[in-house]
Amino acid sequence: MTDFERLNDINQRVWEQGFTANNLRDLETLSEDIKNGAAVFERIPYAQQSGLSKGSEVLCAASIICRGCPRTESETRQIYDTDDLFGEGRIQEYLVETWARLSGKWIDEPEAYLEKLCQLQDRGTESEVYFDVNHHLVYKLISLKHYNVLRLALDRIIIHNALFPETALTVLGFAHDRNSAFVVVIQQPYVSGNPINPDERMSFMYEMGFQDAGMDYGMHLNYKTDDLYVGDLNEFNVLKGESGYHVIDADCRLNVSALECGGTYIVPQPELDFTQSFKDWQSKI
Repeated sequence: MTDFERLNDINQRVWEQGFTANNLRDLETLSEDIKNGAAVFERIPYAQQSGLSKGSEVLCAASIICRGCPRTESETRQIYDTDDLFGEGRIQEYLVETWARLSGKWIDEPEAYLEKLCQLQDRGTESEVYFDVNHHLVYKLISLKHYNVLRLALDRIIIHNALFPETALTVLGFAHDRNSAFVVVIQQPYVSGNPINPDERMSFMYEMGFQDAGMDYGMHLNYKTDDLYVGDLNEFNVLKGESGYHVIDADCRLNVSALECGGTYIVPQPELDFTQSFKDWQSKI
């Protein structure tokens, strides 16, 4: 089978049968192949496939699972124009949580787990951040606040890893935070540096092949290519260190036309038969 056929096959079997022993085994094998570059995850542009290998087999498996869920309205609307659609992607969360619990990648009480590892902590608009200064590591509980559905949050991690490998996000597992919200548990190298000025930020992104996205009122915080959108590059998210610039956090997305940001990327759609309706699935979750 081709990679596309293998992905369709495991998605269809998980949708119809759940996580049987055979399906778990085949999902693990395909995840390893994608992580090692032996198979292509067609949802992501080929140039960004490296973002999967840097994000762990957990990221690969969860991305495959979410690929096999019906599209939701949240994925066809503008950036940050989806506040009324929270929870629409619950099927994705349900399946990934089920897989994570079976695979030992579900973390109960993640705040307590990370407090044992780390000395400092902080809170961002979408993440709770823990600093392990002694081991030069950062841990984050990333919510779906800015992405609404898990599939888009995983896209963000893959794209970040491909563009900014020195601060790659390694997915350790998944959890519910103290507010019962679904979160992605990640580890990231700790880097230090000074904030860069707008001219440095613009030159840095232009050298990577991006252009100003014309958003944020000319503050040059948002950039685009035909395929990708990268935003929120504020003074706290981009640092200038001894070895260059470090993007520690960014809003990364596939630049599809629905973002209304001049993108032309078309996400290849899986060939699956969703004979079970949303209503049937909602009865489970």
